[in-house]
Formats: sequence, structure tokens, C-alpha cells
Amino acid sequence: MIPESIKCHKPNGTEIRHKNGHYYVYKVEGYYDRDAHKPKSRSLGCVGQIYEGIGFVLSQKKPCAEFITKEYGATRIATRAGVDLFDTLRECFPSEFMRIFVAAVLKLLGNLSAKDIDIAYGKSAISLLLPKVHLSKNTVTDFLFRLSLQREGMLRFMRSYAGCGGGGIIFDGTSFLSGSMCNPFCEKGYSPGHIGKSQIRLIYAYDRAKRQPIYFRVVPGSTSDKTAFETCLDELGGEAFTVILDKGFFSEKNIRLMSGMDFIIPLQKNTSLVPAPLKVFAGYERTLQNNFSYHKRIVYFTELNAGKFDGCRICVYYDCERRQYLMENYFRNAEEKDGSLSEEAAMTVASDTATLGVTALLTSMKSSPRDIYLDYKTRWAVEEMFDTHKNTLGFDMKYETKYETQEGWAFIEFLALLLYHKINGMLVSSGLIKSFNVKDLLFRAATVTQSKASGTWKICNLSKPLKEMFQSLGVSLEVIT
Repeated sequence: MIPESIKCHKPNGTEIRHKNGHYYVYKVEGYYDRDAHKPKSRSLGCVGQIYEGIGFVLSQKKPCAEFITKEYGATRIATRAGVDLFDTLRECFPSEFMRIFVAAVLKLLGNLSAKDIDIAYGKSAISLLLPKVHLSKNTVTDFLFRLSLQREGMLRFMRSYAGCGGGGIIFDGTSFLSGSMCNPFCEKGYSPGHIGKSQIRLIYAYDRAKRQPIYFRVVPGSTSDKTAFETCLDELGGEAFTVILDKGFFSEKNIRLMSGMDFIIPLQKNTSLVPAPLKVFAGYERTLQNNFSYHKRIVYFTELNAGKFDGCRICVYYDCERRQYLMENYFRNAEEKDGSLSEEAAMTVASDTATLGVTALLTSMKSSPRDIYLDYKTRWAVEEMFDTHKNTLGFDMKYETKYETQEGWAFIEFLALLLYHKINGMLVSSGLIKSFNVKDLLFRAATVTQSKASGTWKICNLSKPLKEMFQSLGVSLEVIT
């Protein structure tokens, strides 16, 4: 029984709980339980304590004061870029779409961990645009765990983007070092530069026409790309688009899997599908009559029958300038301090450099060798995407969360990366890409705030150049209340 002397100090929207002689105050929220067909309330955590003769004292650990200045500009740009993303999430995750969207926006703007995301939500204008999204540390952990179990919902979301650009999809993988002892996905892998180190592998697919990621999959660090590819293709579906792969995906099984599809995949240097005289750079002398211009340099080529792969052919390319660049790197890495080659390197230099500048592509496409080469070279876009993922945004796989929530965090990061590319598309469309990159844009936009004074919200720090920037991007600047 709680005495009246205590009840009279109870703040609105709270309830009092008596524990061990103390009176704790919990913030509560009402909602309607559709299953029970009656109104109920849920606790939002302890906000303070009521003391006899003193009254209510606010908890120092969990202040319930409202932020009266909120970041506005960067949030507005991110939510504008994610309009279609928000609608698709609503269809795929009807009960969690708002929390997923908010987490992705906040991840993009601040690369936050689970324990920081609640404060960031309160400081952002997205808490006014999408209010009452529960993101406390314990709530987020539970949310990510449940999200990790909803792979089918993730696939529905990703399939809605797959192939819609009509320009082909690039698959590639990258590794993240991780020393976690409790994550079974952390295994010794074979990625260049990280051989034998504990790592997690991340496979992505990138739509080169729409210039955005459309698919992800987390696999153990010891799983090769060619092994993971079959599942990726099954999950994404591959009937309607062209596939461009890296040599790490090559296997006879994967070539059979892509039967009936248009694809391009490079062959290993030791492939038996290309005659030995054509695998070395000296082979270009046989192909001088076949050439085209690429970035103001001449590329020579020849075409071969693909042998056991029916309906396919092999195009072999010889790039003199590329060879020169690779040769310089080779000698720079092999030379001793005095500039000479080591005795060991001198014995193998001829065999080590024989194939530099040669690229052999297996393809089922009917395009000209020049067009196939240009299509393959668009793979740089996925390398840029991984660079953005790791360096610009600072995302990685060393999640502070448990293995059980790994897939959920990976999906949030995927969505944040998708938002990044959509904002980049806005910069390209508006012509502002000449003046800003995405990171610079969001940094400048974050100076625009929405502040509350005398009970009224107002937009602050909006200079004329910033206003023109928002107008060019097509981002409206109405006050959010």
C-alpha cells in the first residue's frame, strides 16, 4: 500500500513501485492490446524516486528531460532519400518498419552502437517525425535479435530492388578481421592480406545501373566466395539480370548455375581454358589487328571458344599501360634497399611478370569484346562501395552485440549504406556532386537545427547558401512538430 504522502508527488504519466522500503517512479505508456481487446500499459523504465518529506527526485542515470535543440538538416536529407525505402520496409516488416528505418538513419548519421542509439534518437528531429520509437539499450538488443531471425523479410526487401535497374549486378565479397571468441562466424580465412587470420566474410551485390547495393549475406570467414555464391543466387534470384563476378567466384559448378544467364567472370592465371602462348603478355603480338581505345590507351584482344562451357566464349585482353603499372609495383616491392633485386626474386622475375597486364574473361554474352571489357571494368563501383562501408562510414563486423544479433546489425548497416548511395544519387542529379561528397553534405547539413523556445519549434542556423543547397536537392524545410 502506497501512502498518500507519497502519491501526491507522483509525476504525470508514471507509476509508483514499492521495493524494499523505497518508492521508485517508472514512466509508463498506454496502448491497446488487440489480442486481449483491452487497454494496457507498458513500463518505459525507472525515472526517479519519491522520498518521504522530500518528494520526487529525478534519477541521475536516466534523465527524462526533453531535448529542446535537435539536429535537423542531415536528418531531413536522409529521410528524404529514404522515402521509397521506408515504404518497402513497411511492406516487409509491418510491425518493426519504423524502428528499422530510424536505426538505419541514425547509423548513417553517426555510426552508433546499440548503447548510444537512444540518445542520438532524442537529439535528432527524427524523434519528432517518427515519435515513440523505443530504442533503449535493452530494447535495441531484443529488437536486433528478433530482426536477425527475419531473413525472409530481408530477402523480400532486397528482391524488390534486384534487377530493377536493368544494368546488371556485380557480386563481390570482403573480409573483416575479428578476434571474437564467441562468434562461430569468426574463422581463419583466405582473403588476400588476411590469410590465416580470424575473420568474417561479407558478400554484397551491387546494381551498377542504379549505383546502389541491393543484397548482402554474412558468411563464416573460411567460406570462399565461390562456395557462398549458390546460396546468394538462390536468395536473390537471377533470371532477369546480367551477373558480373570476380575470379574468386569461379568454379565449374557456378558456371553451370548461371546457364541461361548473361554473365562475365575472369579466369585464373593458371586456367587450362586459355592456350599457354596467349596467357602471357607476349601473346598480344598475335592480336595487333584487334584493338580498341580505353581511357585513351590501346587494349588488344583475341577471342576463343570456351570449350566445355557451351554457349560461352573467352575474350583475352592485353593492356600495355596496365602492365607497366603492375611491373613498377612488382619491382618496387621486390627490390632491396640498394635498388637491386634479391637473388631469389631475380630467379623468378620472368615467370612472375609474364602474365601481368593480361585479363581473360569467360562470358555468355553476345556483345563485342570491347563492350564486354567495359562492362567488366564497372566492377570498380563495388570496390568503391566496400571502401565507403569500411572507411568513409566506418562500418565493420566487430559488432559489440552478440552473434545472435549479427544479422540484424548487418541489415541495419546495409540499409544505411543504401541510404548513402541514394543521397549520392541526389547529389549527382542536382549537380552538387561537383561541390560535395555525401559525408561533406551531411556534415554541413547537420549545422541546421530545430529548437524549441516559448513552446514553439523553429528552424535555426539556415544560411542562404544552405537554403539553396536544400532546394537544389529537393528537400523541404518545414518545421516538424
